[in-house]
Amino acid sequence: MKLFKLLKASCLIGCSAIALQAAADTGFKVPMSYNIELVDGLDEPEEYSRMNRLITLSPGRHQIVVRFGDNFDRDKGIVQSANPLVIDIYALQQDQVITFDYPAITSDDAAHRFAREQKVTLCDVNGKPIPANVAEYFLLTSENGFTVLRDYRQELMSLGRLYAPAYVAGANRGMGMTEYGTPTIKAENTGNLLTAGAPSNITMDAPNTSYEQESGMSTTTKGKKKGSVSLNQLVNLYNKADDQTKLKFVQYVMSH
Repeated sequence: MKLFKLLKASCLIGCSAIALQAAADTGFKVPMSYNIELVDGLDEPEEYSRMNRLITLSPGRHQIVVRFGDNFDRDKGIVQSANPLVIDIYALQQDQVITFDYPAITSDDAAHRFAREQKVTLCDVNGKPIPANVAEYFLLTSENGFTVLRDYRQELMSLGRLYAPAYVAGANRGMGMTEYGTPTIKAENTGNLLTAGAPSNITMDAPNTSYEQESGMSTTTKGKKKGSVSLNQLVNLYNKADDQTKLKFVQYVMSH
């Protein structure tokens, strides 16, 4: 009898500890069928748990960029959105977990419709709507249309809407070390707007509401071998293709 009471008490204590741990979570829960692109300007967030899809965050200002993509019909391949969702969190509270809800997707056609619209509702994990002064979202579109080579950090920067307090420009990065003791330094995207002389971090507290057009950029290729196709030429052909062809190309790349 005493052993039963002891086991019962231990079970209750364990359950209480789990409940307290769950209640203590603070951050953003990534909805199913969405993938992380950026967390506060970083594309490799260490605070993300794939087990429970939770991005652990400190209270206050944050910015999450996620993109829709999943397989809803095994015979038809992956359905992906052309544009990501940007969630601006202005005032995350301690022990608060923000996420968003969207209509249930029951078919491949429904997935394609949702990928174009992406109408969602910001809420907490219990389904309670989040007021606009705490968090808002918008769909980040591009003049280039659907492309796998988009740089969301650069696009947000061009709009004056990037929040990236810990992101360091390439010119300001120091030498690091791998877990094996090898010296390393990570180069930034060659198309990134953060060039030498740019600030080492970006902290946009109140995003601008105006839309700014990004200046045109062009590149040239020298010394091509006869019969070869450069990356710039490949990207050019991709950008000139229709959306259906682009989608088929993405599916081809992901399957090889």
